[in-house]
Amino acid sequence: MLSLILPVGLPAADDRKAGAGTMRVDVIIIGGGIAGASAAYFLSRHGSVALIEREEQAGYHSSGRSAAQFTVGITAPTMRRMAQASRAFLETPPAGFCTYPITTPRSCLTVAAVGQEDRLARLEERILSVGARAERLDGPSALALFPALRPEKIHAGVNEPDAMDIDVDVLLQGYLRGAKANGATVVLKAGVDVILRGAAGWTVAWPGGEVQAPLLVNAAGAWADEVAGMAGIAPLGIVPKRRTAFTFAHRPDVDARAWPHVSNVDYRWYVKPEPGCLMGSLADATPTAPGDAYADDLDVAQAIDNIEQDTSFRIGRPLSQWAGLRSFVADAEPVAGMRPQEPGFFWLVGQGGCGILTSPAVGEATAALLAGRDLPAAMTELGVTAGDLSPARNSLQGVG
Repeated sequence: MLSLILPVGLPAADDRKAGAGTMRVDVIIIGGGIAGASAAYFLSRHGSVALIEREEQAGYHSSGRSAAQFTVGITAPTMRRMAQASRAFLETPPAGFCTYPITTPRSCLTVAAVGQEDRLARLEERILSVGARAERLDGPSALALFPALRPEKIHAGVNEPDAMDIDVDVLLQGYLRGAKANGATVVLKAGVDVILRGAAGWTVAWPGGEVQAPLLVNAAGAWADEVAGMAGIAPLGIVPKRRTAFTFAHRPDVDARAWPHVSNVDYRWYVKPEPGCLMGSLADATPTAPGDAYADDLDVAQAIDNIEQDTSFRIGRPLSQWAGLRSFVADAEPVAGMRPQEPGFFWLVGQGGCGILTSPAVGEATAALLAGRDLPAAMTELGVTAGDLSPARNSLQGVG
């Protein structure tokens, strides 16, 4: 089954020596969020995999706290192309991957005031650039899609009719279940405290366990630079950013279930229908230290004020509120690859809030790169190259 490209001089898993109780695999993945889980799913087709996650459940931090919207209206061009390359998997997953659909239709509406038409035009260009559909709307047409908008504030809009909601749990559990079916080992509640590199490759240890492999995938999200430091690897310059969200009630006589996800074009707020309520956010990106993120009351209050300025909602006290971390590198593009001076250490980071919707393409790209294969056609046909994903690309040099 092994078809991964091992660093020069390292033996295959069956030939490596390890101490008693040490698990031996071809690839260790640190981080059980959506990036690590998707990598485990695709990599486990090519070799043996151990996925190590320190929390009690996979996807606890960022993946479980996302608005979970599929859109290609993304500013960063590689991220946008990876999203479009992921569409087919999300819409039609492989047989047996999941019992319930991953996606359900929900268009994405972006609205603008007078004088912001140029921003709408750029958004429309981004959506069209990857072959998706975009609809230009006047104010009344935008109001027809989302009746809570204040007509005096909304001059025009762009609607992405093929945007979708993503069921994060269905997607995440599909990856994990598929990885396990392929023989992968998933270890939870395993806070890594040792990462060493020796003659047999990488050794990763946590209280009560140890695993050894020639290839190490760093999918630790906000903690990725910390993991790199434990391994003696220079940081990449990961910047975790907090985003706060909340839910609120709406009028019981209004059925908002079919309303689109809506935001204003300068991204001061967004609102998304949820079962029995609405989700709102300031769409903030506040740099913060890695940790368990909590909602900021001032961010919630500012979001409520911004939403109420442009809509007829009178929100009052939120039903619930939370925050999650979104991790960025300097150019806001995804990273999947190795730096030349660090063979065997694979960075899988920088999903920048788009990790869920790009996870099929990013996971498949990870498997292709570690197997020494070309990127899949779904990516190359959109112009994505291995260099675009590489941690050694020019836009990231001098960042760490």
